[in-house]
Amino acid sequence: MSTPFKTVGIIGKHGASSASDTVEQLIGCLRKQQLEVLLDRDSLDLSQNLGSGIALVDRDELGRRCDLAIVVGGDGTLLNAARDLVDHDVPLLGINLGRLGFLTDIPPTDLSTNLSRIFAGEYKEESRHLLQAKVIRDGETVGDSTAFNDVVVHKFNAARMI
Repeated sequence: MSTPFKTVGIIGKHGASSASDTVEQLIGCLRKQQLEVLLDRDSLDLSQNLGSGIALVDRDELGRRCDLAIVVGGDGTLLNAARDLVDHDVPLLGINLGRLGFLTDIPPTDLSTNLSRIFAGEYKEESRHLLQAKVIRDGETVGDSTAFNDVVVHKFNAARMI
């Protein structure tokens, strides 16, 4: 069975050295599948030479052009990518570099095996509902955002997950 994906976008956690290593491994896997690869220009520190055939694009163009986005990072990186790509209806696949991994459940050590299975059509797509949150003060919208997981309303910028 051939893969239903032709163009794959990669979004990585900026500043994470392990993300660069994993993205390099990921690019190798995608090239073996002869897929077009788009790399989000702002998500990684691109100090290494990625070679030919990799298009550096902004996130909006990545969303317009790819039919699968692979996010390398933790759940926060995936949530950020989901928010940015929501208008493009692109499926997301998460490679976990974080601690929790509720949403990004593929470890880098199993990357090649899992991608081979996915590209062979052995996967189940899960649709997720999104939340739209607005903060309205005195009849005027002062905040508006799409949320993938949850919405937190707090007084200060110090909200953190415990």
